[in-house]
Amino acid sequence: MNIWDIRMFREVHSYSTYQPGASVAISDRGLTAVGWGTQVSVWRGLFDAALADQGKVNSPYMAWGGDGQRIENMRWCPYEDVLGVTHDQGFASILVPGAGEPNFDSLEANPYENAHQRQEAEVHSLLTKLQPDMISLDPDVIGKLDTISDKKRQEERNPDHKPEDHMEKLKNRGRGRNSALRKYLRKKGRGNVIDEKRLKAEALRKEHAERHKNRLRQEREELGPALGRFAKKDS
Repeated sequence: MNIWDIRMFREVHSYSTYQPGASVAISDRGLTAVGWGTQVSVWRGLFDAALADQGKVNSPYMAWGGDGQRIENMRWCPYEDVLGVTHDQGFASILVPGAGEPNFDSLEANPYENAHQRQEAEVHSLLTKLQPDMISLDPDVIGKLDTISDKKRQEERNPDHKPEDHMEKLKNRGRGRNSALRKYLRKKGRGNVIDEKRLKAEALRKEHAERHKNRLRQEREELGPALGRFAKKDS
C-alpha cells in the first residue's frame, strides 16, 4: 500500500500487506480503512504525516477480521464512528472511535434536515447552475399590493362567469322605491309604532356585533401587534 503525492507525482510512504488491498475507504476525520484478504486495517494520520513530510505511521490504529471471511467492500457511515464491511459471508459493522465528524457544517451538509430544508437545498443547488444574466425581476410588480379577493379570482377562472354590468346595477338600484305599497307605508307612518319583534331583532343584532367585536379584539391581542392585522373580521 503506497501513499502518493499526486501534485508532485511521487511516492511518499509505502506499507506492506500480506495480500493486495481489495478496497479502501476514508472517513470524515481522515481515518483510512484498507481491506485485504480476510482482514481490515484502520490507519490513522496517514495523510497528516505525508503532508508534513514526517516519518510514516508504524502500525495501524485498529484491526479486524482474520476469521476466514474474505473482505469485499467497505463504507464509512457519514458523521458517525461506524464502518460497514461486506464479506463473502454477510455484513459487519465496526465501531471506530474518532472516525466521524462531530462538528459538521449544517450549511454544507445537514444529516438532520427536514423536508422543507431539503426542498430549499434543491432549489439553491438549481439556482447555482443558472447564469446571472438569466435571472430577471419585473420592477413593476415589486411593492404592489394585491387587493383582489380569492372569491373574485375564482369567479374570473369560471368559464361561465359573466362580467358585471355597472350600468345595469345602477338601474336596478332605484327600482321599487315608488311602488304603491311603499307610498302607502310612507303615508301611514311608522315612526311611533313600537314593534316587539323589531326591538328583539335589534337587540340580538347589537349583542352579536358586541360579541364579535370582543372576539376580534381578543384574537388580535393573542396574535400580537405584528400579526394582529391578520385576524379574521368576518363573523
